[in-house]
Amino acid sequence: MTHNIQIILAYDGTRFFGWQKTSTGPSIQEELEKAIARILGVPVNTEAASRTDRGVHAQGQVVHFRTDQIIDPQKFKRGLNAVLPQEISVQSVEFAQPSFHPTLSACSKEYFYWISNSPVQLPIHRLYSWHVYLPLNLAAMQTAACDFLGTHDFSAFTNERTDDTIRTVQSLSIHPMEDQRILIKIRADRFLYKMVRNIVGTLVYIGCGKLEKDSVPQILASRMRKNAGIAAPAHGLFLIEVFYAPH
Repeated sequence: MTHNIQIILAYDGTRFFGWQKTSTGPSIQEELEKAIARILGVPVNTEAASRTDRGVHAQGQVVHFRTDQIIDPQKFKRGLNAVLPQEISVQSVEFAQPSFHPTLSACSKEYFYWISNSPVQLPIHRLYSWHVYLPLNLAAMQTAACDFLGTHDFSAFTNERTDDTIRTVQSLSIHPMEDQRILIKIRADRFLYKMVRNIVGTLVYIGCGKLEKDSVPQILASRMRKNAGIAAPAHGLFLIEVFYAPH
């Protein structure tokens, strides 16, 4: 009997070249598959809900693989955490429905993006926040954030040519935090390549006056990447949670 195994994974993506295996450098997928093969004694193929880019972090990445072997989820979790690199940890292991797929079964995903908005960034935040030293108008950014809500063509906010550019942003909010940090939370049904980072970069441009706070509808309508802000650096981005319909 083939079992469908679901893993919730957290990782610090600083030294990794993203989720997906690549000849360029170490990846999260490669490290996880090596750890699973070490425990099960056979190679496996894993798939993830989000192919996070180089330097992006995760607290709730969802991964699955199939195996004919019988495993004890708790023992398997402990075994994986004993052999994985310290930047990667397994939060949970469970049996999933045979039809479950981490990407195809997902209803929505939530990302957090961290900004350090101080003249001098605390060193502890340097790997996990975009240091924006210019003053930011949070009220203008929040006004602009509302224009992203709903279903739109997000061609202007992706770095990849594709015909499938319609997405629905369900929530987008901006929160001032301690140590002059800003947390941007965004949830959508799906995301285009670099969509979150391009949205954040555009909001920062609005916050520092490089773009007007009412410019988002025009940027969306233009469908041209050059009209939006820069892509925010990868190291401020965290995949927080992937949501699925109840069984």
